[in-house]
Amino acid sequence: MAEELASRTPPSLRRRLMLWLAVPFVLFLALDAYTSYRATLRISQIAFDRLLVTSAHALADLIRLERGELQITLPHAALEIYDSSASGDSGTRSRMVYRVSYLDGRYLAGDEALPPYQGRPAIHPLYRAMIDLYDTQQGSEAMRMAALLQPVETFEGMRLLIVQVGEPSAYRDRLARDILLQTLLRQGALLATLLALVWVMATWAQQPLRAFARRLERRPADDLAPLEDPVALRELQPVVVAFNGLLARLHGAREQQRRFVADASHQLRTPLSVLQLQADAGLSGDIPPQEALASIATTSRRATRLAEQLLSLARAQQTESLAAAQNEAFDLGELVSEIAIELSPLIARKHLDFQLDARPFVMESQRWMVREILANLLRNAMEFTPDQGRLGVRIEAREQGGVRLVVWDTGPGMSPGMQAVAFTPFAREPSARPNSGAGLGLAICADLARTIGAGLRLNNRVEDGRLLGLDVELVWRPVAPDN
Repeated sequence: MAEELASRTPPSLRRRLMLWLAVPFVLFLALDAYTSYRATLRISQIAFDRLLVTSAHALADLIRLERGELQITLPHAALEIYDSSASGDSGTRSRMVYRVSYLDGRYLAGDEALPPYQGRPAIHPLYRAMIDLYDTQQGSEAMRMAALLQPVETFEGMRLLIVQVGEPSAYRDRLARDILLQTLLRQGALLATLLALVWVMATWAQQPLRAFARRLERRPADDLAPLEDPVALRELQPVVVAFNGLLARLHGAREQQRRFVADASHQLRTPLSVLQLQADAGLSGDIPPQEALASIATTSRRATRLAEQLLSLARAQQTESLAAAQNEAFDLGELVSEIAIELSPLIARKHLDFQLDARPFVMESQRWMVREILANLLRNAMEFTPDQGRLGVRIEAREQGGVRLVVWDTGPGMSPGMQAVAFTPFAREPSARPNSGAGLGLAICADLARTIGAGLRLNNRVEDGRLLGLDVELVWRPVAPDN
């Protein structure tokens, strides 16, 4: 999996920027080129059509009645335009053709091979003359034609002639394509220049990022101090703030781990040393073997309990950062009964009177955390309650769906100074509580309670000036299930 992630090339900011600029720009250029091409075609069509209309009127004005016959005489300059054989440079000039015929189609003058106009032109709305503009074919060549209805006075009276003037459509199409090509070349050069500038600017703009990365690479692995000097770009400030936050969390986790390791090693050193001394005493015969085994068993139980509490504390501290833990619905009263049954052998060994005052109360929370809290509170209560004493659990519903769970005992209570540090790991008050353990139970409960959104309170139970015991209250407002 690591090799697959390493081989996967991350996206480049520079390439992404160029892509997001190039794609819409190319689309815009394509649309602009298409609209320009269509507009050029339309304008050239209008211009060349006007030229055809003008040429048709000019030809019509040259028709004369000579010696009783209709004749058309073209000047020398006009012959060069209309004569197809005189158009030597057909690539740069438009070769024009014409035909003059009677209304019935009979040929009079011009290019006899040109198809005669069929019908009678109507008045054109733009030119206000009886003229028609149309497309036709002359052989394999497309032609654009203008057909003008021209009346001519003869001896026989008024005669109607059709004057047709046309030119190949290829010339105007080629002209439009040339204009389109020149436009595309200019726009392509503009696009290439723009992308080159974007590439250079993006490369230059990434220099602060590369400098920032080099600074991070030069930092020692154990340097978790925040970055204090300013960065070159304002856009990097959120990155620096987030990075400093990460460093702070890593520093806190490392300090927590360091303290835990130091405290755990210190706390475990004593029972392990005692175990060694007890085993040596039994082996050397200083004490009877049975007494040595009993002492070893007692110390082993204390070491096991201490190790369990250390693991629970580590798990509780780690769980504080887990925001995605899944809640589940459960009955708090049933959970208390389950824990009480599980601890009943310990309760019976000290001949304790256990009381459970609980009603069914369905809540939503992280069940294993609530169970760990209750189990630790009950073990603490049993540890500091004298033989044949009393302890119990009371569940009270609060307003707006909250709940308060009280674990009470008839032990020696807790001094105000100890209450102030009771939730600190390894905090103990041997003078007031000589049988105290490692001082981890309440610290574990406090960490877990904070994770599930609850709070712990310690109160000495006093009546008529007499200390009756200690109440430990677990108070929170759980989210009730939907059903």
